[in-house]
Amino acid sequence: MIPLQTEPARHVLRTLPNGVRLLAIPMPHVQSASVGVFLRVGSRDETPATNGIGHVLEHMAFKGTTTRSVQAINLDAERLGADVNAFTGKDMTGYFMTGLGRHAEQLTRMTADIVLNSTFPAHELQRELDVIRQEAIEYEEDPQDSSSELLDRAIWGDDPMGMPVIGTVGNIEGFTRPDLLRHVQAHQVAENTVVTAAGNFDVDAWLVLATELFATMRPATELPVRPVPTPATYVGDALARRFTQVSQAFLNIAFPLAPAQPEEMPQPRWRLAASLAANLFGGGMSSPLVDTVRERLGLAYTAHATVDSGDVWANFVVHAVTTPDKLDALVAATGDLLRAQATAIDPVHLERAKNQLTVSRVRAAERTYATMEQAVEELFASGTVTPMAEAMAMIDDIGAEEVRTVFERMLAHPPALALTGKGASARTARRLAACLAAGAHPPH
Repeated sequence: MIPLQTEPARHVLRTLPNGVRLLAIPMPHVQSASVGVFLRVGSRDETPATNGIGHVLEHMAFKGTTTRSVQAINLDAERLGADVNAFTGKDMTGYFMTGLGRHAEQLTRMTADIVLNSTFPAHELQRELDVIRQEAIEYEEDPQDSSSELLDRAIWGDDPMGMPVIGTVGNIEGFTRPDLLRHVQAHQVAENTVVTAAGNFDVDAWLVLATELFATMRPATELPVRPVPTPATYVGDALARRFTQVSQAFLNIAFPLAPAQPEEMPQPRWRLAASLAANLFGGGMSSPLVDTVRERLGLAYTAHATVDSGDVWANFVVHAVTTPDKLDALVAATGDLLRAQATAIDPVHLERAKNQLTVSRVRAAERTYATMEQAVEELFASGTVTPMAEAMAMIDDIGAEEVRTVFERMLAHPPALALTGKGASARTARRLAACLAAGAHPPH
């Protein structure tokens, strides 16, 4: 039998004198490549007055550079058949392209141009603000999106982490070009930046090019001292927003996973244990959550559990969609199931969760963008990138007690709960959260 190749060539990580990190991940078994520039900056770095500006900057970065128009930016990439995209998150912003491996250097030049040389032309700004405003209104009018944003507020309260990434309509309408330039000057610095490529490309040539492009990026030493990110304080509120035009209720429940103290920052093994806990609880049709609330009790069609995490934070999230008359029973069943995991972990479900997580990691490692994003997230979270073979061995080695402890520790906190849709009210949300925390079945 021919042995399976489980590990590609090792990644290469270098730090330039100005603080920019270069991360090359060879994947010789594919023909494509993804390149990206990731900045450790997001809505966490905003204030109530500037909330949403990072998302506006992400849009405006593609509207013209010192040498290229918006039309040239799009055409240059698409002539190579490349996909171009970007995102803004709580603690990270990314610009990336995926195309053929032989075009990796061209794609890197184009991505660097967007990040380093954008001009944010004033004549493009108002038109793009109108587009983003429509996007924000769509979020506000969607009960599922609204529930996710409301959950952030329930988790973190008035901290910037609790603000919506897309911002408020009022803020969006008022941003000016000088506002954008000030935000770039304050936050887009070398130490916050990872330039990366994953796929089938010439690693040595790419490292030379990336060094050339980013060696002069402005370091943070030219700015006031920037604090090291620390976890926002967990609040654990219960919030609701009624939508009269829908017939269902959208429920999100969260518990904090990130330790409160910086010295207890989760390492790769701890994060894998948390992911195992989510997979075990609500990751598939046979998981306790889905099997109970959907197959056995018929309380919801949609129900699952995930870990939502970033560099210094992580939350265990349960999401479900049901009708208002089934909310009480759904919350009661969910609470019972969570407490059962904190008591004992079923070895069969642990085996299932380990295999699910392993397959998920393996499948992600077969896609260039997913490989690149996973590596950057690990780099921002722990300063290292875990090779696939080590991650798989770590998953296999994690025991039932480690996973049980994840549930025990998170249940020591009150839940954060967000409820939107038909019949949603603050009173109902608070009652459900209180019963979930107390382990009592809510009265009908």
